[in-house]
Amino acid sequence: MPEIIALIAPQNVMPTLAETLPVLGAHDSQLAIVHCSGDETKIQRLSLEAPVQKITFKEASRWLMAAFSNSGAIVPFLYQGKLSICALGACNNHQQLAQEYQLSPGCSLSNLIGAMLAQQGDVALSDAITAISGKFAGDIAFICQNHQQPQHVYAVNLGIPLYLGLEPGLRQICSSSAQLIRQRANPVHEITRGEIVRFGLSSPVLCHPQADPSPLSMAPNSGLHVPHHMLEEIQNQALTLPAQVDKYFAGTVFPAPLLAKLSALQSITLLASGSSFHAAMIASYWFESLAGLKTQVELASEYRFRDIHPHHQELIIAISQSGETADTVEAIRHAQQKGSPHSLALCNTPASTLTTITDFCILTNIGEELSVSSTKSFTAQLLLLFQLALTIGKSNKLTPANRLASAEEEMRRLGACIQSTLEQTKALRRWAGEIHTQTNLFVIGRHAMYPVALEGAFKFKEVAYQYALGYAAGELKHGPIALIDENLPVIACLPWNEHAERMLSNLHDIRSNRGNLYVLSDGNLASSERFNVIHMPGGLKELAPICYIVALQLLAYYSAMLRGNVIDTPRNLAKTQVLS
Repeated sequence: MPEIIALIAPQNVMPTLAETLPVLGAHDSQLAIVHCSGDETKIQRLSLEAPVQKITFKEASRWLMAAFSNSGAIVPFLYQGKLSICALGACNNHQQLAQEYQLSPGCSLSNLIGAMLAQQGDVALSDAITAISGKFAGDIAFICQNHQQPQHVYAVNLGIPLYLGLEPGLRQICSSSAQLIRQRANPVHEITRGEIVRFGLSSPVLCHPQADPSPLSMAPNSGLHVPHHMLEEIQNQALTLPAQVDKYFAGTVFPAPLLAKLSALQSITLLASGSSFHAAMIASYWFESLAGLKTQVELASEYRFRDIHPHHQELIIAISQSGETADTVEAIRHAQQKGSPHSLALCNTPASTLTTITDFCILTNIGEELSVSSTKSFTAQLLLLFQLALTIGKSNKLTPANRLASAEEEMRRLGACIQSTLEQTKALRRWAGEIHTQTNLFVIGRHAMYPVALEGAFKFKEVAYQYALGYAAGELKHGPIALIDENLPVIACLPWNEHAERMLSNLHDIRSNRGNLYVLSDGNLASSERFNVIHMPGGLKELAPICYIVALQLLAYYSAMLRGNVIDTPRNLAKTQVLS
């Protein structure tokens, strides 16, 4: 995924950049650097071979900014020889701002920021940054420097987190990559939304409007001691999802040009692969019930080879955590070649390939996901798709207002329900102690819980290396129930809703065949012989799948841990997939 980095020290920092290449450029092929060689500040571009190896830079510089990307679209910018800027993100009002500042609509984000800063006149750079920060719609981050004060560098979070750390030799490092900072720096600071931080050859400070800077609070790098990124990212969902809810109610999730198209839509097609495909399956229930639209879900690797006929009022939504999933990218291009008029990318990576080839993009903005297995990015995709379905329902008025209001109220309760689910860790670990020795298992559910079961089984396969199968509970009687015996654990997702009675009938059939049941439910059920229950938080209907997913993520994690597996980098898997 695209990343930016800044380094500054009393000595040459080019060797430090070379050391970071295997981490920052692991999946990217283009590197652009701005640095000072002698009295000259210049930009250098390099193509990186895969896998990225440490390289040697011939030139020396005491500071630098660099950008990594697949397309080479993210490049630091030198504005009139006075400012260096390196920006990352998606600015939804880029064209309007470019016109206001008399720039080409196709100018880079870094160029735009440079022009906006320069027009603030002869003021301190921190004051200029404060003046322009409120003008951006979307989520961006940038690092900048005034060449007249090269000892200072400024970092700004306007929706995309940046991380600052101190290294030996009085070296300071700032990057969009949490993984890099985690590995190299101590102490550290996460630059939160709206913060303007100045760092460099003196202690980092926090800049304030119309006031003197204050010392920046740096914390010990506890990430150096985190056992697994996957567990940390599962736990982080109690923070990332409520933050996404806040953005929805603040009206900052969807760009205005997309909102203008929603009322006329007649159908939705969701394209994805892997876990994102399961997110699309869950979301299809919301688009049908809350938005009132015909919805189809397609595997990107299959869709790209089909003879499709897009409707003129159809929205194609491509879902990919990285924005670089090759099959999904090619599926969107295939739809566009066949005449698809509207395309939307949903991903976690600004300036990725998907965001550049689609008409619109919306970002999950949950920070870098370091574990290969999708956890917090999966639930963020779900919540964003839920919010899109609600927004379409409001726009086309096909769904009763009281139902939409009830669904919105669920979002306000989501954070507390996620936390309650995480508090079941001890019970889930006990289940894992019983399940992890089994080679095979079933995960079942009905309605929207069916794709939840698919994702849960997927997690067992990719992390715990157990052959788990996700099934629609009503399909067990069509053959698979013949496999049920005392040696096959069955994990059941049973929210207490209109489908619960039929689900209980399915569970009765499993018990009749001596199956061992592990039931996640908010119903008034008690554990008994071969019927184990963990009580899930109640109060959610539409958003219940998110809580059940979190429980299954924890269960798969602890099963993998007890089996002694490598957690964060499962065998044969990578975050960005090549063509199938």
